[in-house]
This record gives sequence, C-alpha cells and structure tokens, in this order.
Amino acid sequence: MSSPLHRFGRKMKSVFRSRSRDGRRNADHPEAIDGVATPSSAPPSTTAGLLPPVVVVTHTRSMVDLMENNNPTERQDVRPQGRSPLVVHPPIDSSSHRSISKRPSFEAASLEAQPQSSDNPATDITLSDSRRQPIPESSYPAQLPPAPSLSPPPVPTPVAANTSFFSGAQNVSVSEMNINHSVIHSKPLFEYLNPHIAHGAAHDSDERSNAPACHEETRVAVREDIVSWIKHGERDEEPKKIMWLSGPAGCGKSAIAGSVAETCKKEGLLAATFFFSSFSGSAERSSKRGLIATLAHHMSQIGVLHEYKPHLHEAVDRQPDIFRKNLNEQANRLILEPFRKVHDSPGNRVSWPKVIIIDGLDEVVAAQHPNPTGQQTPLTSEDDQVEILHVLLTLSKDPSFPFRIFVASRPESNISHFFSTDALGTTVNLFLDSKYNPDADIRLFFESKFGSIRRRTGTLGPLWPGDNTLNRLVAMSSGQFIVAVTIIRWVEAGIPQVQLNTVLQLQQPKATTKNPFATLDALYRHILQRAHNSDDDPHLVVKWIVCITSGTYPGADVPHANFWRQFLENVEGELNYQLGPITSLISIPSPNDTSSPITIYHKSLADFLSLQARCGDLYVEDAEHTSFVSERIFVVLKNKGPIVPLPSLPDLARFLHSFFCLRLITVQSREALTYLSPRSKAELASCDVAWWTRASLLNLFSDGSSLSQDGLRTEPSEDWGRHSWLLRLIYHRIHRAMECGSEAHPLAQDAARQAQGSKCHAACVHWRTGILAKAKELGWCVHELEEVGLDELKHLSWGDFRTMFKALGSHSCSLCKPASTRT
Repeated sequence: MSSPLHRFGRKMKSVFRSRSRDGRRNADHPEAIDGVATPSSAPPSTTAGLLPPVVVVTHTRSMVDLMENNNPTERQDVRPQGRSPLVVHPPIDSSSHRSISKRPSFEAASLEAQPQSSDNPATDITLSDSRRQPIPESSYPAQLPPAPSLSPPPVPTPVAANTSFFSGAQNVSVSEMNINHSVIHSKPLFEYLNPHIAHGAAHDSDERSNAPACHEETRVAVREDIVSWIKHGERDEEPKKIMWLSGPAGCGKSAIAGSVAETCKKEGLLAATFFFSSFSGSAERSSKRGLIATLAHHMSQIGVLHEYKPHLHEAVDRQPDIFRKNLNEQANRLILEPFRKVHDSPGNRVSWPKVIIIDGLDEVVAAQHPNPTGQQTPLTSEDDQVEILHVLLTLSKDPSFPFRIFVASRPESNISHFFSTDALGTTVNLFLDSKYNPDADIRLFFESKFGSIRRRTGTLGPLWPGDNTLNRLVAMSSGQFIVAVTIIRWVEAGIPQVQLNTVLQLQQPKATTKNPFATLDALYRHILQRAHNSDDDPHLVVKWIVCITSGTYPGADVPHANFWRQFLENVEGELNYQLGPITSLISIPSPNDTSSPITIYHKSLADFLSLQARCGDLYVEDAEHTSFVSERIFVVLKNKGPIVPLPSLPDLARFLHSFFCLRLITVQSREALTYLSPRSKAELASCDVAWWTRASLLNLFSDGSSLSQDGLRTEPSEDWGRHSWLLRLIYHRIHRAMECGSEAHPLAQDAARQAQGSKCHAACVHWRTGILAKAKELGWCVHELEEVGLDELKHLSWGDFRTMFKALGSHSCSLCKPASTRT
C-alpha cells in the first residue's frame, strides 16, 4: 500500500501540472520541476506588474547536498532536522529589474504523523509576501492564516519515485520565508579579471623568483625611510600620498622595491603591486593594458578589503567591456567607484593595507593599434608612461582612495618632468645617491656573496679575497649595484679565483671620465668578447642579443627560447655553444624547456649595446642588423620553416606563431626584402608561394592542421588566427624591393606576359602572381588589386592596400563567390 505522503505527492503534482486560466504556463519559473499553479479558488493577481504567487517543488536533498552547495552566489538555509522545505515564491514585480532587498523566508512547520483518511490527505500551504507585510525577525517562524486549499483535478498524475519531501508526514505547512539579499552574477569575478591580469607582475610571482632583492643588511636606511612613510606618512607636516624612488640604472631600485613589498606583505600593509619589465618572460609586464585589472585583482584578494570585492564584481558584471576602455576610465570604474561605496559604509579601516607599489615604470613599452583607416597610431612608450602617472595622480587625489602609492623608476626626462610639474607638491621624491652610502651596502653585498662562494667550493681560505680586493671592487662599482651583481655572476661562472683576477685586470676608468658606467662597460665588453662568434661574423652574438631583446612586435607574446634556437641556428646546438661563455649576462633555458624565454639579466646590457660611445667596436649599425634579420627571414621562407627541420606540424605551427610577430614582417617595418643580398633575392623565386599564402591567409591552429594538405583537425586545438600581413607586405613591397625595371608589364594579372621578356624580377613575378592565384582560390577578393599598376603600388597607403586585399567572408563580390554559391 502506498504511503499517505505518496498519495499527497501524486495529487500535488497533478495540481502543479494544470495550466493557468489563460492556458499558458508561467515562463518566469522554468526551473520548477513539477510545474506551477495558482489556487483554484482565487483568480490570478491583476495588480500591474505583479505575477501570481508560485509554488516550486524541488527534489529531496540530503544534509550533505545542502552543505555542498557549489554556487557561491546562493545561500542555503540548512535546518538541523535535515528536512527539505517546500519552496514558495512570492509574486514577482515584473515591471522592475532591481533586486529585491526583502524576500520571503521559508520554514518547514513541525511535522508529526496524524491519523488521516487515505483518500483525502490534508495539505496546508501558507503564502506570505514580505514586501506587502514586513515580517519581524523576532516572530520567526510565525504562522499566518492559511491560504485557500488547492483542489486536485479529477485524475491524479502518477508521481515518480524519490519525490517525497517529508517522510511519514501528513500535514505540511509552509510559513514565512526570508531569503537574504544576494546578487547573482553572470560569472565569477576571477573569470572576468583573469584574461586581463598580468600575473607575472606581482612582486611574489613565479616569474620574479630570481629577481634581485636587498641583502638583509643592505639598503637598510632607504628601506626604513620608505616603510616609515608608508606607515606614518599622514603625520608629516605636509602629508603626500605618492613617493617616487629614482636613481640611475643599476643602483638597486627594483631590489629595494621588491624588499619593501615583501616587508609590507608580512606586516599587512600591502594592497597591490605591479613590477613592469621590458625583458621579462611575458609581454603583459611591459604593457599598460593589464595594470588596473591586476591592481584590482590584488586588492580583491585582501581579506580585510572584503567590502570592496562585491562592488568590484558588480562593476565588471555591469560593464564587461571595461577592460577595453582607457586607463582613467578603468581606474574610475574598478577602483574609485567601488571604494566610494565602501567609503560610505561603516567599518574600522585601521587594519586595512596602506600602499600600492609600482616598479619599473620606465620599462613600459607602447603597443601600436591600427586606427580605422588602417594607419598606425603614433603612440610612444613615453606617452604610456605619462598616462599611467596621470591615473595614479588622479587616484591619490580622490578622498575615497585609501592607499599611498610608491613608484620606482629611472629618472627619464618625461617622468622627471611629470613629477616636477603635474605632481609638484604632491610627491615625496627620493633619489638614490651618496646620502644612503651605497658603498657600505655594496661592501656588505660582496662580503656575503664571497662567503657563500667560499663555503660552496671548500677550497678557498677564510679571508679570501681580502680587504684590499674588496675595497677595489667597491671602488669599481661606483655606487651601482648592477656592477657588483655582474661581477659576482662572472666569478660564479667559472673557477672563482681565476674569474676574479680577470675582473681585477680590467682597465680602470680615468678619474676624469664622464661615463658613470665605465667599469660596467669594461666588464660587459670583456664578457661579450669571450663569446664564440663565427670567424666570418665577429658581431654574430651581439646581433643575436639585439634580435632577442627587440626582434618582436611590441605587445606580442615573448617568444620561447626554442623559437630563437630555430630562427637563429644554422646547426642544431649552435645557440647554446655561441652564448655559453656569457651566461653571467643572459640566461638560456635548456632545449627541453619548451615554454621559458631567454632572459637578459639587466636592461643596462641593451643600453650598452645601443650606444657606440659605450660599446665601441661591438656596436652594430641598424642597417647591418636589419640585413642580418632579413636573411634569417629568407631562410625560413625558403625552407617553409627553420633550417633545422621540426619533428611535427604542431611544432611548426608554434614556430610560425612567433615568426609572424617579428618586427621585420609586420606593417611597421617593411625593409625585410630591401636588405636581402642579390643571391637571396634570386632564390626567392624558388619559394613555395602557394604554401605560404595558405599558411598566412588561413587560421593557424596549434595542432598544425591548417599547414597540412587535407587541413583536417583531429583534436581540439587553440586558434591563433590569420597572419595575412606577411603576404600583404610582400605583395606591396616586392616590386620596388627587387628594383624591377619600368618596362615591367603594368598589371599584375598578366602573369604570362610578364614571364615572357618583361624586365620585372623573377621573384617579383613569382610571388605576386602566386599570391593572387592562391588568395582567390581561398576566397579572398583581390580583383581591385589586380587592376592597380605596379608603379602605383608604392603610392598606395597601407589602408588603401588593405581594402583591396579583402578577407574571406568580409566582402560580397560576385566575381569571387565560391562556385557552389553561384547561380
């Protein structure tokens, strides 16, 4: 015999499946498992904007189910008895989308088995609406007069198993419901922020695990000054919310900033950090784009700032495209507005963190963005740096912004000008000079490092290298920590006493020298001259370093080390051999490491190589470097990949993904063809143009499927998009780069006539005609381009040229529709 509750369930489900009077189901509650209904004795509400009361019946859930709720935006009311209450929805105001601050609460009434006729189980369901009649918390769970009973239909519908709610119960009563206000977001906050966070820019990120840090006994005075200002800056006679730490390259600014950040983190003073770097393993650390999102993410992770986090979540939920706005708008929406809401709420802010730390501002690199006409917007790195400073100044002046801001950078002219004009009177300026006695700190650094070397080798005397040597090394450092650090790296790279003697034999700068980096320059020069350059190119290693530090397009992902091996090597293993003697300047991951980049230890090396007055005969002219990179590009075009073959299509796809982002094959740098040797220009005519056209105009997938003949994708892979600029660049420039004669046939489409007696270079004809033929086969529209005279190409702007080389799906041309769609 079925239980009384089963019979009750069958009748209730039949009632819930009945339709309302107009024959339609309530679409506002599609999640109701067993349907919805209104009491038969009462018509639906006729109040404007209100829907009728709804009863939602859900499956029985155990206490474990309730406790393991995975939705952080929903709060479950778990009762000790483990009973699952009947959920009753109040009338919903459909005329407004604003959240309801007071919602009904629910409570299962005390249940007890009662004698009852098996044919007529009693049901008592009480509805209440907290918006119409506020319910004091003290009355919970108050009983209201019962609503009219729901009459079952003539034929009950069978109820599926496991839909019982109160085992053994016969009388069910639902009284007042009180659901706490919560906002249901489209997705978690981290999912919004994650694509825009520069994770490597945090002071304690894995990427900065080997970053310089102050020895515990060095830079004590300056660190104490900074931390004192962070803690008690409001007590100054003229309180200021920004501090700028500056000093020449290599004086230890980043080490100080990192050490201060770690101290503040331990003491609960740190709100957020961003350590810019133009030589890091990720392009996001050299760009302004992720600054605000990263700072906001860091602040949202601070426990005592729990009031800020929901307001930030609300902001990005309301405006998901905020990360595409300018920095000022991002700062206003993601930082200031949320803190203004927190500012208006009560709370003790004594325990809040006090500072945001930003290091390496001078290493911000501007990424170029095409404007609607196709031309490049002339942005500079200096513009981006000043934009960041203006945003920081705006934050500091807003009374709702609760933090101080610490900025460390070189004293570049644009940055110095900003602090002496726009930020005049609002900033504490701290310059690393002799005031902080760097010589004493550098001596402590040497003593500590030489002590470690003695313990590690076990063969050196306890007094090595001696006071006289230490004094000389301190004098050679000239107050620049980068000199001391580079000396130690050099000593550790070989037999310590032999390496140290080499340093001591370097020619000492004259007292009258105007170069404050004379010792560092001499050390750099000595180390670089030990590199294994080829006999026919004494500048090969310098060219490689310049290529690695500046070879990719600004804003592009930093290529992994294996890309540079593949692009630069003529023989496998060449890069490790050539750069092996200079590992004190550059870090090279092993060939088995497929993701890590090559790391230049300090930006001062690039500065050294960029000025002939400093690097002397190691200097490489721009034209010489461009010619070198152009020849390497030609090698790739000729071999359809690197000269050392890659084992698989995914490896080739990954190589091309970085190759397409080289400066010399992007829109900004069009000299790649011009600087080729006559021999390379001639061999261009033998390249597989159809293969390169397909690789450039089709989407590049990480599995390499677009590079195969069939193009079939066997597994999910990442889509890296099209890279059409390579083909566009070649077509646009090759006629002039090959120095074709004016007697060449004027129109590109007459390939046969060009091949017969025309003075147009064979490579020019081969590439232009091949590109047009394959592009049309792939559905690209190039008809307008075919009608452009070759001598007119050089007069076309890049924007005009792009409009004549249209992508698949971006045009409606009857001449180039796929055959299957033609009428």
